[in-house]
Amino acid sequence: MSSPPHPGREGDRGATITSSGCKRCRLAPKEVERPWDSLAEDLLELIGWLVLAGDLLDYVRFRAVCSHWNKSTLRPQGRGLVDPRFHPRRWMMFPEGHGLYPGHPKLGGYVRFFSLSTGTFVRVHLPLFDDHVVLESVDGLLLLYRNHDTAIRLLHPFTGDIAELPPLMSVLPQLERYRYMSEDRKLRELRFYLRGVCAAVTVSAAGGITVMLSLDTRRRIAHATAGDLLWVLSPYKLPCVLVPTMSFQGKLYALSPNPRGENIVLIWQIDPPQPTTEASHSLSLQPARIIVECPLVATMGTVHLVECRSEVFLIGFNDTSYAHLVVYRLADLIIGRVVPITNIGEHALFLGQRALCVSSNKGFPSVMGNTITCNDRLPIYNRQGVQDPRPIEHYHLCSATWSLAIPQEKPPVSPHTLIHHIFTCCYRSHWNKAHMFHGRISPD
Repeated sequence: MSSPPHPGREGDRGATITSSGCKRCRLAPKEVERPWDSLAEDLLELIGWLVLAGDLLDYVRFRAVCSHWNKSTLRPQGRGLVDPRFHPRRWMMFPEGHGLYPGHPKLGGYVRFFSLSTGTFVRVHLPLFDDHVVLESVDGLLLLYRNHDTAIRLLHPFTGDIAELPPLMSVLPQLERYRYMSEDRKLRELRFYLRGVCAAVTVSAAGGITVMLSLDTRRRIAHATAGDLLWVLSPYKLPCVLVPTMSFQGKLYALSPNPRGENIVLIWQIDPPQPTTEASHSLSLQPARIIVECPLVATMGTVHLVECRSEVFLIGFNDTSYAHLVVYRLADLIIGRVVPITNIGEHALFLGQRALCVSSNKGFPSVMGNTITCNDRLPIYNRQGVQDPRPIEHYHLCSATWSLAIPQEKPPVSPHTLIHHIFTCCYRSHWNKAHMFHGRISPD
């Protein structure tokens, strides 16, 4: 495998990471022969890439076995953003609950992350959160926002690599209605923009990092490359979406109802910006395009796209009784095969403003495989006619039945279940403020 040119392979000091899944290895006596010390460098490099394909932190532990292995493999620091192989996919920032947001004084500058595949937890020292907030997590990378100057940064939480992106304020002058607003008014307007942000990241062959932001509250796309002075806003608007936009492999995907009013869901794709000419460094967006349609109930908040097993699934209800969820592969729909999946194996899907795929294993003892956790069914009204929060339930694909996933106490009872923490990750406005999700509690 080829890699982009970077400094030499000798290890350096990176972010301090404490793992709940590691044990300190005993040092072998000097007189004991260790054949792994003499493994060929090219063989170690090959093994390293195979390990990295599974998980970044496994690769970090692999390099830590001995100095020879460390020197024979590429260090992640400095490559964490520009080489997608080092992106910490399947890692998610853990919502602590109790309002202990990243940067809270009680956390001492540490932030916890957990693997959606293994259930492993790590604690990382990230002092950057003293004056930044998290907007989004994409491929395990964190999109950060700094309040006082609206600067946007892309952070690799495990290597500390940072890409500097333009201030988000640069979007507003591109819209006529904001051109003559005061700076204070513009800052207030930006808070509305930040309620629905989805990011997609692409890296060019030369190492240029380009980010697309779907500003769902304004139905526009903004894009910028690290080092640019401003965000470029799309000249077109997205359709009214049924659920917040999702990203997959550098592209954005959106769901909208069929304008004819039928129970048909349209799937839109927004490709990364491309050079305007062959020799140009400026980029432009192509219009969003419909790639497929699917017969599902097109009700707001009840259809979802989720990445699972390195492909995209579409989940929704097949009739207005809201009794049965169906799962389709996007790749199947594109070729005209409208056949639902009835078994997703050990995987469990969590659906909210964004959707997550978790692997049930010993790291997640309370997560049941082949289930979907959501609160998408019809609302419940009490005797006074007041709508109660929709219950958070498991849908069991094998039996097509529902069961309660999380009790509906207000406020949520502590200690919280792991299921509740994972479900909170599906709601950005709760997740980044460390407030456990509840249907009647909205974070400030």
